[in-house]
Amino acid sequence: MNTYNIEIFFAKNPDAPPKTTRDTEFKERKENWDKRINKAKEQARIKPMPYSQVFGYVNEFLNMVKHQSNEVNDKKSIELLSLDADNLALILDNGIIAQGCSWSTPIWNEEKHMYTFWDTKYNSMKERFQLNYPSDIIWMKFTNKGHLGVIAKSFDINYRSDNNAGKLVEIIGEKWDDSFVFIFPLTKDILYGRKIGDIERAIGNYLIMKGVPIIDFYSHNY
Repeated sequence: MNTYNIEIFFAKNPDAPPKTTRDTEFKERKENWDKRINKAKEQARIKPMPYSQVFGYVNEFLNMVKHQSNEVNDKKSIELLSLDADNLALILDNGIIAQGCSWSTPIWNEEKHMYTFWDTKYNSMKERFQLNYPSDIIWMKFTNKGHLGVIAKSFDINYRSDNNAGKLVEIIGEKWDDSFVFIFPLTKDILYGRKIGDIERAIGNYLIMKGVPIIDFYSHNY
């Protein structure tokens, strides 16, 4: 196994444009968005990394994280997980390859300030991996040309084109490949006192270090 000081991967990219809000002035919002567009175009010119290699890199990093908690099992496992009635997802080491699934959008209740609905597939993963919450996952989707489009967290797997990642993918002339998604459940030995966003950021930074092009290049910093 490669050995790194993995703490360096948890740092936010200082080049990432600040996250904007409704109160951010138009000029700053435009400058930030232009920077993300230019980075997406730059990344799109880089040859995509094979899916298997991207999947392997994430597993490699998560195993290094698990070594910190002394909970890593170096024996590789291959198992199946039933997510949809007609689909069995493949579990390889720390990750899931889910093919042919449809994903329902979670519903946020403004009055209760909580989610009142989410796809039952997340409950299946929570039970199988003994997660704290069904939203304790990192997921990754790719474009029709094989580029890693975005690294995301929580139980909102989607292939929308009206969010930032979707808009960037359309700008570079590509589309989402909705036939599969990579999912990495954040078990207790992976979180090990860290927040989900910390792991998301570290995975993105590790993949960048490995030379994996990411269309929504800065998204894992927010």
